[in-house]
Amino acid sequence: ADALKCNSSLAVLSLMHNFVGDDGTRALADALKDNLSLNELILDSNTVSDDGARALVDALKTNLSLTLLDLDGNAGVSDDMLADIRSRLKRNQLGILRSSSSSS
Repeated sequence: ADALKCNSSLAVLSLMHNFVGDDGTRALADALKDNLSLNELILDSNTVSDDGARALVDALKTNLSLTLLDLDGNAGVSDDMLADIRSRLKRNQLGILRSSSSSS
């Protein structure tokens, strides 16, 4: 995740089915605060809960480049947290949140 902080060319990062969990999601969220190039982050099926999602909400307060966040298959993320993420993403040019429990 540290490499993501200074990377200026990566536009899509897919970590589907990688057991990222909340610790990894918090590290990615921290990197997103400094990253200006990533447009899509795919965290499908990574055992993320509200704890990890809360870090993403915090990162989206300053990150304006992320336009797609895929949290499908992470049953531990509540509908309320997804709604908060969705509202943050809407600032980011047609932001899209993918999740099995709600629509974009």
